[in-house]
Amino acid sequence: MSAAPARIALPATRRPAPQARPRPRLRIVRQTQAEATRVPFFALCATVLVAALLAALGLNTSMAATSYSIRDKQVELAAAQQSAQTLAGQVEQASSPAQVMAQAQALGLVPNPGLVYIRLSDGTLVGGQ
Repeated sequence: MSAAPARIALPATRRPAPQARPRPRLRIVRQTQAEATRVPFFALCATVLVAALLAALGLNTSMAATSYSIRDKQVELAAAQQSAQTLAGQVEQASSPAQVMAQAQALGLVPNPGLVYIRLSDGTLVGGQ
């Protein structure tokens, strides 16, 4: 056994019985305006959805038009490059020494028999007959 004093059991005290409170009278609660506030929300959602679809359609149409414009410009550029290549070939052919001499003779020009150079240091003529 122990040296601790034994606990003495006290008789249980009775709690008073809770008094029954009278229940409040039930009454009908009118429906809140929550249903009415959903309509504008759904209208806003539908408007945003339609606007997004129209924006996507407009963007797609714009991109298609730009694509056709780019294709037209590429065709135009290819034609211009072909024309430039043809003209460059004609210039190269017309500037050949044989062609230049033939055109000069057609104009009545003759080659210079005595070729003369100018010496820049003193300004004298060198060469010729």
